[in-house]
Amino acid sequence: MSRSLRIPGLVDLIQADVRSDIRGLADDARLDRSFDPRGPLINRILVHRIRSVLRVDGMPLPSVAPRSDAQRARAQDVLRRRLDPAGGMPLWDEETIAGLVGAVRSAPGAPALGPATQQAIGRLFASDYKASPESWAAAGVLDAAVHTRNPLRAILLHLSGRLQRSRRLLADLVHGDLAGVHATGIAVHNLVRGFERMRELWSEPRWRSPSSVDAVVEQCLFAPPSVLRQAAGPGATVCGAVRAGTLVVLELEAARERTPGRDLEFMVGNWAQCPAAAFVPALLRAVWQRAIAAPAAEVVS
Repeated sequence: MSRSLRIPGLVDLIQADVRSDIRGLADDARLDRSFDPRGPLINRILVHRIRSVLRVDGMPLPSVAPRSDAQRARAQDVLRRRLDPAGGMPLWDEETIAGLVGAVRSAPGAPALGPATQQAIGRLFASDYKASPESWAAAGVLDAAVHTRNPLRAILLHLSGRLQRSRRLLADLVHGDLAGVHATGIAVHNLVRGFERMRELWSEPRWRSPSSVDAVVEQCLFAPPSVLRQAAGPGATVCGAVRAGTLVVLELEAARERTPGRDLEFMVGNWAQCPAAAFVPALLRAVWQRAIAAPAAEVVS
């Protein structure tokens, strides 16, 4: 179903949480990620937050770059091909897999899931990436600055300098790669949720069968809670009319709870498809297969 909230001068918002509606809106050429400062007050506040938070050195992260940005499209396509396990390039190292397996199995001496997952992603962009409590905290700050519903908290993160310091640390660790900043600061939280779910499944021996691998992987795939689009101009959509500046919230998590599917987790087939659509399930599979195969003494090196 979809919901509209329109109060003249204050807010103009559409929320969609049904798979078919989300697909229709995601493919609608009127809806983009330009995030221009237009529309009523709350719309402008939300757009300003995105524009100010998800930038490094004045450049937008790929996840909020507009459809028409040719450089974004080329870079995302290159990254998608590089992260495809079918390409034959190694996408993780022994240290990374062992750490994740240990964390999933709650083995003594295993790293925390957050930093272990962040390192697995970070090394896709910088071979020398070493996650730490500080880098994981920085990812938490960046994510909070985007998603918090408490405007006071968002303001304090700016005024205190925590946001700027966290964003700088994340950028330095991936040597300025914008996609790397998004991956280790924003997208990483979805994968951590997946490994947290995997740890829950590990506690139930009935899942530790090779025949259950596919089912485990599917249960450990998580979409972002929501993604935002902005109407570039007026017109009719599958969820009603939009005006220039209308914000459209695609409630991916709510839709997935009804009917799971990778076309929502990764927006497969859409211009904004996640370049890690093949990498994430492959990493989950590798960790789970290693977890159910490895003796406990070999989990953490």
